[in-house]
Amino acid sequence: MRLLAVDTARRHGSVALLRDGEVVASASLGVAPGFGEVLFPTIQELLRGQALAVADIEAFAGATGPGSFTGIRVGLVAVKALAEVGERPVAGVSSLRALAASASCEGPRAALLDARRGELFCGCYGPGAEALASETVGVWDAVWPGVRDLCGYVVANEPSLFAEGGAAEQAPAGRRLSGPRELAGAVAMVAAADLAAGGASAPEDIQANYIRKPSARLPAVMR
Repeated sequence: MRLLAVDTARRHGSVALLRDGEVVASASLGVAPGFGEVLFPTIQELLRGQALAVADIEAFAGATGPGSFTGIRVGLVAVKALAEVGERPVAGVSSLRALAASASCEGPRAALLDARRGELFCGCYGPGAEALASETVGVWDAVWPGVRDLCGYVVANEPSLFAEGGAAEQAPAGRRLSGPRELAGAVAMVAAADLAAGGASAPEDIQANYIRKPSARLPAVMR
């Protein structure tokens, strides 16, 4: 299978190409914002380097978040459109699940992402990227009991989370793992496994995984 994965959910965006179960090429999209301007040129350059065209891609995948509301939409709109136009299968992958799957450890692990406001996005996953509990958001004291009971390790791709003053500075030193800053490759690996197991979705069924509701609200007069 040739699968193209896109991740624009977080600050560092990326795209990756998986072929026959292995990520064979990846490229950075730089730092948000501005992913919309560079996404398709980067995809074209990546595929050209592998002597492929978009029509040669057999499946697509996108990171569903949590992360930037605008960034998530950019990536999901792109992969859903490519899948629909090419009549190809598509899969959405939680950014937390992809981060958990990237961890180089055996056994359960909790993926942590910065949710701002001193909070963490947290997801507990098994070694096969299977969810052990619902993803959540909260301060360390709120997420730690579940992490402690379900997971042997915590993995983050933002070193500041474990630093002094970081939202996860209380994580036990012996349990900390570092994941890749750019997650498109991990998204591709998880999506390929899902698709092989029959987990394809219709483009319109793939939804953003915000976890936290948007803070913006319509004025009362418009509700």
